[in-house]
Order: sequence, then C-alpha cells, then structure tokens
Amino acid sequence: MNQPIEPPYNLDELPFHIRLAAQVLGAGLDLLQARHHESWEAGHRIGFMEGSAVAQKLATPEQVRILSLKTTDPENQVCGKDDFLFGGERIQVSSDARAAMRADCESRLGRSGQPTVEQWKAILSTSNTTLLGGGAGTGKTRTLLFRALFFHRYARVPLSQIRILTFSREARVEMANDLQVLFGLFDVVLTPADCHAIVMTPRSCLISQSNSLPDLSNAIPLENYGASPHDASTLSDGRPFETSLNDTQRVEMTKCLNLLYRSNKRFNETYIGLWISALRLPQLEVDSPEVVRRASFGWKLSEHDDGLSDTVEALWRKARAWPVDGVTAARKVFTVRGRPYATHGYIPQLKLHVVLGFDRSEGPSLRRDPSASMELYKEVAIKRTLFQAYFPEGVVHLDSYQDAAELSERLKHLAQAAPSFSYALKGEETPTPVLDSFNATSALLDSLGLEVGSVPGRMNFLPADSDALYFEALAIYWEALERHLLNLSRPVIPFGRLFASLGGGKIPAVRYVPLKTLEQCRHLLIDGAEDQTLPVAAWVRAVLSEIRRRDSIQASTRGLSSSLTVAGDPNQWVYGSFGATPKLITDFEDLFSSPVPATKVTLTESFRSPQTIIDAGYNLVQNLSLGVNRGPKSIFTPKGEHQIVRIVGDDQEQLQSICQSAAADGYKILILIDSVVDKAWVDSAVGGRIRDDRASGVRSIRVRSFHKAKSLEADIVVMIGDPSAGVSSWYRNQLFKLAGFSSGGDSAPGDTVYHGEALRLAHVGITRARLACIWFPNRGVDTVRTASVLGGLKPGLFDDVRRA
Repeated sequence: MNQPIEPPYNLDELPFHIRLAAQVLGAGLDLLQARHHESWEAGHRIGFMEGSAVAQKLATPEQVRILSLKTTDPENQVCGKDDFLFGGERIQVSSDARAAMRADCESRLGRSGQPTVEQWKAILSTSNTTLLGGGAGTGKTRTLLFRALFFHRYARVPLSQIRILTFSREARVEMANDLQVLFGLFDVVLTPADCHAIVMTPRSCLISQSNSLPDLSNAIPLENYGASPHDASTLSDGRPFETSLNDTQRVEMTKCLNLLYRSNKRFNETYIGLWISALRLPQLEVDSPEVVRRASFGWKLSEHDDGLSDTVEALWRKARAWPVDGVTAARKVFTVRGRPYATHGYIPQLKLHVVLGFDRSEGPSLRRDPSASMELYKEVAIKRTLFQAYFPEGVVHLDSYQDAAELSERLKHLAQAAPSFSYALKGEETPTPVLDSFNATSALLDSLGLEVGSVPGRMNFLPADSDALYFEALAIYWEALERHLLNLSRPVIPFGRLFASLGGGKIPAVRYVPLKTLEQCRHLLIDGAEDQTLPVAAWVRAVLSEIRRRDSIQASTRGLSSSLTVAGDPNQWVYGSFGATPKLITDFEDLFSSPVPATKVTLTESFRSPQTIIDAGYNLVQNLSLGVNRGPKSIFTPKGEHQIVRIVGDDQEQLQSICQSAAADGYKILILIDSVVDKAWVDSAVGGRIRDDRASGVRSIRVRSFHKAKSLEADIVVMIGDPSAGVSSWYRNQLFKLAGFSSGGDSAPGDTVYHGEALRLAHVGITRARLACIWFPNRGVDTVRTASVLGGLKPGLFDDVRRA
C-alpha cells in the first residue's frame, strides 16, 4: 500500500520570514472562510489513503471476500437469441465423394460437357448458404441441376428432401426435363412425375404445404378459382404477375361489390365519388401543347357555339339517343374566359353537366353549315379541349350514342347496383375496368409485402386527387372480398394471403405443416431469384427456420443439415414493376443468415452469345446500381458470322426478309414484342409465315413478350418495340417507398424501378441471341423515356441503320 504523500515542505522547517508570511496567508483564508483548493485536494487524497489502509488492516478474511463482489450489468444477465436459419454444421460429404463426382462427370459427359472451375465451386459447396451469380448464358440453371445431383447421388440426400424452385410453369417443365436427362446420365432413373415433385414454383410448393393443414386443405387460391380441370394443373404453379380475371372470378367479385355497395355507406360514397371522377372530362393544363394549339380556334368558335350545339343535338335526337333517362336535357350557357359556351344537360344525382360529342357513326365530312371553315367533328374536338382546360365545373363529354345509353342504364339502377366503369390511376397509360384494376393493384401490394386494407392510411394525396378515393375504396372492398371468398362452399384465398399466413406473423402457419411435407424443402435451390418477391423470401425464411426448430427438438432429425442455394442475376430483374425484388441476391446474407460463411460464386464465362452481343446488352445496364455491370467473357463458337446489334426502322419488308433468310439458313428466330400494337404489326408482316411454321410442327419462329424472354434463346432475336419507363406516378412511388425500395434516400423509387426495368428488358432481349439481334424500336413511340434513348447506345456495339 502506498504511504501518505508527504508535503514538499514542513512549515516548522521554513525560514522565519517565509513561515510568518505563510501563517498570515493562512489566517487570511480562515478569516474569509475560504480555502486553498490545491491544498484541500492534497489533504483529501492523503486522508482517503490513510483511512483505506487502516480499514484493510482491520478487515477479516470473510469481510474481504464479501466486499470484493461486483454487481453485474443487467444487459449481461439476459441470454442472446440465435436468429440463424441454419445450425453450425456444414453439409456432410467426404472428399472421396466429391472426387467421385468429378470422375463420373469426366467419364460420362465427355470433355465438352464438364462444369467449369467456377461451376464446380458452387456444385460442391458444403456451406449451408450458396449464392450463384452470373450473366445470361453462363449456366446458372445447369449448375443448380448438377448441385441437386451432388446432393442426391454423392451426399446421399433423399430425393424427398430436395426441392428446386423456379419462376414459372414453362421454366418448371423445361427444368424438370433437363433434370430427368441429367440424372439418367448418372444411372438415377426418374419419371416425369418424380421430376415435377422436385422442380416446382414457389406457388405450387406453397399449395402443397397449405393443403397439408386441416384448415386449408380444401382451399383454392383465388388465382386458380374457376379454372377448368385441364387448366388447374397448370395453374397450381400460378401465373406470377398475370392478373386477368376469368368469368367465375368476375362473377364472385361483382357479387361482393354489389353487396358491399348496398350495405356500407362509406364504401358507397367513395365508390360513387370514384365513378364521378372517371366520368368527368379529364383536365388539361392551360399550357399543354394541345390547348395552346387549339385555343385560338376555340375562342373564335364561341361566336358559333349556338349553331354548333344545335347541330350536334339534332344529330343525337335523330339517332334517338337524346334525351336519356337520368339526365335533364336543358341547355345552359356558361361564360368561359369571357366567351359563351353551352352544355346540353345536367345529371342531378351526380351534379355533373353534360356536353354531347360527335358519334363516329356520323359522316366525317359533316359541317355545322356549308360556310363553316372546318368539319363538325373538328369543332366538337376543339370545344372539348377548351372545356378540359377552362370549364370551372364538372362535366361529362358523351362521345358516342352507346356511351349515353350505358350511362342512362347505370343511373337507372344506381340505388341497387354498383356502376361498372373503367379507371386509370395517375401514371397508367389507359383506363382499366375497376374490378380488374382492383385485382391488379391488390396483386402488386401483395408482391410488395404491403397489407391491402391498411396501406391507404400510410399514403398521401393532394386534395383533388381521385387516386385517394381509389385506394380507400380498394381497402374496404378487398377486405370484404376476402371474407366473402372464405365463406364460399370451398374457401377461396388469394396467393398473397397464403404466403402471409405461412410465412408471416409471430407464429406462422408453417409451424403446423407436417414434418414429411416440410422436409421436402430441407435442401432448397432457387433459380431466377432476381424476380421473386418479398413475401416469397419471408416464406422461405419461415420454412428454413421451422426446419431448424424441429431439428432441435426431434430426435429423428437431430444432426441433419439443411441448405439453401440461390441463383440469379440482378441485371435480369424484369418484374420490378410487378413488385418483384432482387433482394434475395443483393441481401442474401442478411435474409438467410448462417453461422457458416456463405459460398459466393460468380460465373464469368458465357456459352450462348458472341462477345459483341454480350457487350451490347451490358451497354444498356452499365449505369444501373444493381448487379455486375461488366459482361461475362464469351467462349461461344458461332455457327456463322456474328454481327453487332442492328437498329432498323419501321419496315415490315425487312422483317419478312429476316425471317426468309433465317429459314433458308436453318436458323431459329425469337421475336420479342412490347405491346398489343407490336403484336398486330408482327402479325401483319409475317403472321402467315408464323402460322405455317406452327402447323408444320417445326416451330422455328417463336413470338413472346419481352417479359417472357428470360428462359429462351435463339439464333436470331428480333426485338419489336422499345420498352418504356412510362411517366412518373405519385401513388407508385409511395408504394415502392413503403415496401423498402427507396435505397440511398431515393424519393421516387417507383420511377427508378421502371427506368431500370425498361433497360433490363432490352438487355435480356439482346442476350437471348446466339448469332444476331435486330431491333425495330421506333414505331409509335411518343415518349423519350424508352430503352433505346435511356441506354445511350454505343457506336461499335449498335449499328443504327434507320431510314431518315
């Protein structure tokens, strides 16, 4: 123990005059009731040390032990949680077994059929989690099939514990066939049924699990409801991101709509408000090009508005289309920018004015009078434009006699039946029947992992934006529809709700799935992971977590390993606009945590396309933030001379020539289309040749949409149309932000997704080609937000030979 610190000088030892000065200073401090701080601190330290030394001398051994106990921080008294989806054990397989697989591949497949060094790393991985990346044509799917072979034949995993998930029914069929062939080469005989039990889609796998639960064994997914027996097997896989309704679905949805319309006052008001907004003449800004172009004619036309109104109304009366029930036929003159213009009627129930338009059945050469400077239909169109820009109240512009008859019929039954109408959310190109729109939007929300019934409370709209009414009506309706469908003789449940039930909540329903069914996903391999959804990711996590939980409490499974292998390419993420996400790849280790480090492999050799085609495709996506923006190295040996991507104009003769030349050379063609207009253009150009090709059974020409190109390839790819990023959408940006797509503080994540998707669609299309790609991008495009413009086509990779 340290001795008390001695002061530097003893007062008695100081010289007299210094001692006297010190005494005077000390007396002064006492008189002022003050203290010298440094002296006080020194005395305090000395006293503390002396007291501690005395106490330690007097303490007994027991007292010393008791006093030495410490209080533990409460945080250190709480056990941690093991949130890993896997245990700490690797996949058990001997080095001899791995060597045997290599030897078998060499003897059975020949030199040209051997996996590459990179592929072998993924195939033989013993990690619980393996991530396989690579561009188009690098063999990701083939590598997954080899890994399934490795599990079964060399790691001795039963086939009943191996499950491969792929994106679509078409991909499932093709992959199952490839699996049967590959296993057969290694003396593992599988029937088509065996292969389809191994290769599934997330939806068909989900159905197999939900059918094992007593409460859900009889349930039908809404997307499958009403399918014919022939279609039911196909639809067990679901048709991801396809939201068209069949007649049976539409009948039940309409029945629920009318019941809710009559019983729920708030829904009634909201739905009617939405209908009114759909009926109203869409507004135009006063500085829009159409208004600027027509306004000067419109102001002059006001001098003849009486004659124009009389002429149009006379045509309607002659056709016996006016007046109609529910509309008060009464002319009313309004002053618009100081000039008189008349309406033809008023709808009291909706508080909307009515203006009669020009029915297309009338002759286009009709004029208001012989001296009129322009045709009648043009004057009607100009007046319509002025009303869109300047009319201060709500107005319905009836453009045909049929429109008037349908409006009258809906007004007649307005008290009992919800009117049917079409609606376009801001940012959508064309209006869609409201039930179809509700179904498509709810599917998007399900894919984004958002609850349909509660999402409106997290959104904001400007006061006059009718999209706010849309989402409120959707929320009320969809919850009522789910209850309605559950009460049918055979319960009907949307896929989104099934995924949420088995993969979400504090206790997901997968907890009650029998072990025999659950174990089918013990070794899970996912292909095309870039276009899966967040609910699928949550369901996969729940399944893997439940397998681990059961392994820890059941002696029969204790010590068994499980694994997840994910393959995909973020540059081929083309369903983002439908709610898909590449997070299964980009957030792989966060989503699928394991104490064993993940094996990550990127395949860098392409077996499909020549280097010029690969580089052209990657030129389009090089500035996107996701994925590897450098293309793989081509090791492809072309059958003929390969070319750079040719961009040609709107010329059907060129398409005919391409198809004729390809047929003469024995090449297969893949024609990719972007819209219904593209489909009609292709049919007009080479429809006869395509039908003859199908009838002969050769099928050397295939026509698909850009979105369905991923699993395909051909000698020559012809791209018709130009994938578009569309226009900005306020509602869409909010939804994607709520779903977590707003990386880096992006304030418009929906627009960002659409922008990237347009480029990736073109990238995917180009990289389907084995020899050549020809692109017809410029037909009927009225926007600059298209792939050919956004991509910045690099000379030397693209040859633009469009006619001036």
